[in-house]
Amino acid sequence: MIRELGLHRGNNRSFGILNFGGNNHMTKWKAIVFDLDNTLFSHEKAFKKAIKECFHTYQQKHVPENKQIDDQKFFSVFKYYSDYFWDKFEHGEVTGNEYRRMRFNETMKELNLPYNNEMADRFHSHYYRVVDEFSVPFEGVHELLQTVNDHHVKMAIITNGTVDTQYKKVEKIGVDKWIERSAILVSEEVGFAKPRKEIFLAAERALGVTSKDILFIGDSWKHDVIGAIEAGWDAAFLNSRREDRSSSHQPVCEYTHFQDMKKEIINLMIEGS
Repeated sequence: MIRELGLHRGNNRSFGILNFGGNNHMTKWKAIVFDLDNTLFSHEKAFKKAIKECFHTYQQKHVPENKQIDDQKFFSVFKYYSDYFWDKFEHGEVTGNEYRRMRFNETMKELNLPYNNEMADRFHSHYYRVVDEFSVPFEGVHELLQTVNDHHVKMAIITNGTVDTQYKKVEKIGVDKWIERSAILVSEEVGFAKPRKEIFLAAERALGVTSKDILFIGDSWKHDVIGAIEAGWDAAFLNSRREDRSSSHQPVCEYTHFQDMKKEIINLMIEGS
């Protein structure tokens, strides 16, 4: 789900620090597994830039110049309907294609712009062709992966989405240098999506490690934290989107910025080496 970035502020909770209660987890973990979107790069930024580019193309084709509207106004409405209809898609009430048509058509209807299903399909085909071009890794991602690799800790990615789109993102942000294709698990290919336990078990098989030896790092409480912990893994919560905890599951840490997480993990690896 696309949400606005922001800091989560809870009561008596520290952020930007890995609090391990005195246990040296780096000697325990044999593998670190990452979510992709909003964990290794900002999907929100890539989404916004790509959608705006698609809208520019749409307006050039379908809207007279004197009736064209500002792309930020369009994006605000489009994002609203993206979030509004997301639950229907997530709960299986509509297909992915139906979801995309609904958010496009309702947006254009509200803005008094031309729309139909064919336009919606072309708009989203354009989006999927260009979105990876706007994917940029968070600062420090490559440094962290190199350090993890130097300490002989295995790595993988678990991500929900389509194979073609997610692999393009992996290549664009350059993390395929450290993470082999066989260790990149995409829900479409595996047949199960986070938070289903099956996709975490598939990662265990790909890595050749057991659940007690794995740390998962992700930005979604439901899909990443709950999914990983229910699979028997440790989980680290990159809470950059103001998400409240919806259950009593306990991640090993919670932080708001990738750079803070990176520094703490690197320090722990150096101390534990």
